[in-house]
Amino acid sequence: MKKWAMIILLIALFLFITINWEWIVHLRQGDMSYFTEDVFEEVGYRLLWITIPLMIVQNVITLFPVLLLIIMHFHLFGLIEGFLFSLIGTTLGALTCFWFARSFSSHWVEHFWERNERRLAYVLRLIASYGVYMLVVLRSIPIMPSNLISIAAAVSPLSLRPYIWSSVLGNMSMIWLLSLLSAPLWMPDNVFRPYLLSYIIFVLTISSYYAGRGIFKHEIQE
Repeated sequence: MKKWAMIILLIALFLFITINWEWIVHLRQGDMSYFTEDVFEEVGYRLLWITIPLMIVQNVITLFPVLLLIIMHFHLFGLIEGFLFSLIGTTLGALTCFWFARSFSSHWVEHFWERNERRLAYVLRLIASYGVYMLVVLRSIPIMPSNLISIAAAVSPLSLRPYIWSSVLGNMSMIWLLSLLSAPLWMPDNVFRPYLLSYIIFVLTISSYYAGRGIFKHEIQE
């Protein structure tokens, strides 16, 4: 696991050196037109080399709302590719934060815990009571900081495999929900209703699955 942590640290260092911080400024200002009109016209699909690393960084250190990057993906790449690229970025970010917190930087975790003790303790209690299903639910909530969830999972007894699956499913739900909330910005009217219905079916299916398995603590150590 330490080998993974070193690889992640090197990737983070590379991103820190190579990312144009002007992009961060525009994202914090909510200026998507800078990317959709200026940057995308110049680089095309290579824009993903900007947006996905930024999603990874955002999942470790919150610099800007991830909603901006998700809307950008849907606006530029369409429904299927936009969803897929957003899922890749957010899931890689969740895994990076988890590995970093569990394997490498105890000092960073301690500092984060001191600043967020009440919220982290609350999330840990939820994980202890409801297992990985609660991680799916928490990641579905757009206002819930991803790094808070990842660090709480890292200091819990949760093993890697259920964490990966809960991150994938939770991020799918979050992206789906955010894309529905931002639908007037990018989605044709005739697509909204079946897209909403699909999300409802997805939520009911996942909830039924975990309810059928008992949802609770036994999945922590799988």
